[in-house]
Amino acid sequence: MSRRIHIVLLICAAANLAVVTGCREPFGESSDACSDLTGLPLIDLFISSSQRLPASGEVPAHCRVKGVIETEIQFELLLPEPDEWNGRFLMGGGGGFVGTVQNQARTLYSHGGRPLQRGYATVGTDTGHVGGGIEASWALNNPTRQMNWGYRAVHLTTEAAKSIIAEYYGRATDYSYFVGCSRGGGQAMMESQRYPDDFDGIVAAAPAYNWTAFTTGFLQAQQAMFPNGEGGDPVVREET
Repeated sequence: MSRRIHIVLLICAAANLAVVTGCREPFGESSDACSDLTGLPLIDLFISSSQRLPASGEVPAHCRVKGVIETEIQFELLLPEPDEWNGRFLMGGGGGFVGTVQNQARTLYSHGGRPLQRGYATVGTDTGHVGGGIEASWALNNPTRQMNWGYRAVHLTTEAAKSIIAEYYGRATDYSYFVGCSRGGGQAMMESQRYPDDFDGIVAAAPAYNWTAFTTGFLQAQQAMFPNGEGGDPVVREET
């Protein structure tokens, strides 16, 4: 914690002027503070559930928050106990076309310790649709879903997570980070270019972002390996 933050906290404690100093009171203790997040009135954000989960194995006790941004962007936010939070926020990317709530910070980068064990608040999103990782029928004739998957969902999830974090802990994050690989790396690239103020640090591993080339390559490989479909007709016709 920096000297500046120490000073702000001391002023708040000594003078008990939370409103004047800009400090906010946290909700309370353990399960009540967590459950109180359900239904929290935030614009374009609905928290469907917030539950305190007890410690299990190596996973410490934490608050699990699930919700929807706008109408389709689902997310899951995990919040360490207030006395275990390190003041930092870490978002993990997703793979392929995503389609389920994914958090690569929890699944790909465990060699240094998973986020909760190290005191990070962490979040993941389905990027605004439900589907398979390599199936994209959800995007057909739906520009909103295309944009959500392309860049909006990560940004909106970041904003939502930071708002919930501030409500739960009574203050904003000290630092925020994003980590992702493959499609998650592409999400990292999008964040760094479109929303550079969202994160203090970004890891873009093996970024996948040239999707026009990817899908063309997929089609060429499909045609080479399986030139005819189930009915015997060519998978790709000359007119297409």
